Amino acid sequence: MQKLHELPRIADLAAFVGIVDDGGFAESARRRGVSASTLSRSVTRLEEQLKVTLLRRTTRSIEITPEGAAVLAAAREILDRSEALQEIATSGQAPAGPLRVNAPVPYVLHVLAPRLAEFRAKYPDIQLSIDMTDTLVDLIGSHADVAIRLGQLPDSDMLHRHLGRAAWKLVASPDYLDRKGWPKTPADLAQLEQVRFAAPDHINTLRFAGLPTPVTVPPAVTASNGEAVRQMVLGGLGIARFSDFMIADDIEAGRLVELFPGQLDVSPLNISALYLTRVSGLRRLGVFLDWIRTISRG
Repeated sequence: MQKLHELPRIADLAAFVGIVDDGGFAESARRRGVSASTLSRSVTRLEEQLKVTLLRRTTRSIEITPEGAAVLAAAREILDRSEALQEIATSGQAPAGPLRVNAPVPYVLHVLAPRLAEFRAKYPDIQLSIDMTDTLVDLIGSHADVAIRLGQLPDSDMLHRHLGRAAWKLVASPDYLDRKGWPKTPADLAQLEQVRFAAPDHINTLRFAGLPTPVTVPPAVTASNGEAVRQMVLGGLGIARFSDFMIADDIEAGRLVELFPGQLDVSPLNISALYLTRVSGLRRLGVFLDWIRTISRG
């Protein structure tokens, strides 16, 4: 049995995990602000202690060995438990440390960004890093602690928490309606134009309570970014359907008007958080999820 003082160092395990997650020594060194040779020494030390080859290294890439994959799984668990112990040891102190968040662009711009000062004031020792992508991400590959996702979640082993729901609203600018005509019934929408989302296409479908089929509206333009669609609608290009958090301020300010309130036949948009580390073992993640639920609840 390996003696206690001969067990791998936490720093070496963290270096090994980081190299695998970052896809190589150079990128991992860049992210961590250390030299590639320092990381190489950590891996060599691990291999000598464990008497296995963890990585096959070439000048361009790395390949993890079967033994390395087994060590990787154990290393992740050890690092999680180590962080949990640190949290316990500092339980009387305010939550602190880095927290990496991945979220869709519209959610960051319209929900998170306007309220983050509140979170920072309450938890000044948590260092937030926010990355914006609209697709489901690999939390390990993207170096994210938590991902905020909109819509139905795919089947997954990841931990998740329901944060709230967002209603859908069909809107247009008053100037556009003054030019094209204000619709009196949903069927009148066919005389207007629609600014469409490139994906997902279902956002462009306009179903109304009491109508057997969707209302088809001619396209004005299609865009692959929700913020671009919003700006085009604000600019008077046509109508579009948005989650309410994207256009609530625009409606309140009179820049947009809602068409046929309460008549859209569509389920609210689920807002969820996905994460890998149990909340009980990472206090900064727990307080962030509790806070974000209060601003996302619907």
